[in-house]
Amino acid sequence: MTPRGRFFQQAELESNWPFQFIVVAIGVLIAMFEGGLALWPAFYGATPMLSLIFLYWVALHHEKYVLLISGFIIGLTSDLLFSDLIGGRATAYIAVVFLMELRRAKLLQGDFRDVWVEFSVVTLGVVLFQLLVFSAVNFAIPSLTPVAFQIGVTMILFPIGYVILSTPKMALNRIRDRT
Repeated sequence: MTPRGRFFQQAELESNWPFQFIVVAIGVLIAMFEGGLALWPAFYGATPMLSLIFLYWVALHHEKYVLLISGFIIGLTSDLLFSDLIGGRATAYIAVVFLMELRRAKLLQGDFRDVWVEFSVVTLGVVLFQLLVFSAVNFAIPSLTPVAFQIGVTMILFPIGYVILSTPKMALNRIRDRT
């Protein structure tokens, strides 16, 4: 007698949910680390957007693990930690994930300079979106010096973060290729 029916079928082991959850968890931890950097006097009021670097890298290289809700949750965490307008950074991060869906193929075919320039434009767009929303809600323009500092430091840290995130990926690919 052989067992039949749906209860005896093989389980699906190729689910992306655990990896999508890990991406969100790591993004939230990086957003919390950003909040810790805000306590340093050098970064007071303008921490580099490390969560944006992480979200951009993951959306570029591991598109099946990043959902629009991932950008929303990471951005919402940043909004709550930095006492920003709730949903400002979350909306911008959703737009980043959506735009990466459209631009991924071209960026993967180009060299790193193209990726860095595109990231610089994305960073500028995220900050300008937050600046416009803040100005519209509060009827005041905040000081632009910390905003420029935040954009500059984020753009400078992008190559470092890109290499740090790419190194384990390349090491795992080499190990996988040898076995």
